[in-house]
Amino acid sequence: MADKLSTEAPPSRRQERKLRTERALQQAALELFAKNGFDETTTDEIAEQAGVSPRTFFRYFPTKESVLFVGEYGWLQSFTNLFLAQPPELSDLGALLTTLDTLAPSLTKLRRALLLYEKAVSSSPTLRGGVFDHQQQDIASIAKAISIRRNLLEPDQACIVLATVVLITYRRSVINWIAGPATADLRTNISIEFDLLISELAPAAAKPAARAAPKSKPRRG
Repeated sequence: MADKLSTEAPPSRRQERKLRTERALQQAALELFAKNGFDETTTDEIAEQAGVSPRTFFRYFPTKESVLFVGEYGWLQSFTNLFLAQPPELSDLGALLTTLDTLAPSLTKLRRALLLYEKAVSSSPTLRGGVFDHQQQDIASIAKAISIRRNLLEPDQACIVLATVVLITYRRSVINWIAGPATADLRTNISIEFDLLISELAPAAAKPAARAAPKSKPRRG
């Protein structure tokens, strides 16, 4: 990643202006969503707080909801690339945890934005539905990456279950992290959550499945 960044040409002034405007709109939206609620906030209000015209908002975002998912595609791409680059001697779960641990520092500087995001989501049942839809898409993307690592043509049910459990556990660790003190460490939270998960699954995996008691034969008189 560092090598790639060092060889890329620096962004032009126009690109820098576009990036600043996009960030300003996203920040204004998150603050207004958290303060007034997602449903009650208009795109005109977001544009005004960001210091741009209402028309400018739609040059950057097709809908009000799409503001919340900026960067999601890039994160999934980074996740997939890092996961598939993990050494084969790691289990799939181990490779997933290593990948999440590697990406965790990049979220540290976004802690306040993530907190505002959670407040925005909690303010709107409609938005929670949209977040659920995006979560299903994320699960499908992670399951696909797992299937590639397993040399499968398509994700099977085992890939989907693993992707679902890992993503939900990871989300719990992020929520607990932003709800905790400012000095909390995301990587520590990830470790705690997955240690709990593994400790719960390990006894079940070691314990043989209970066999049904044989049916007693009816007595003959």
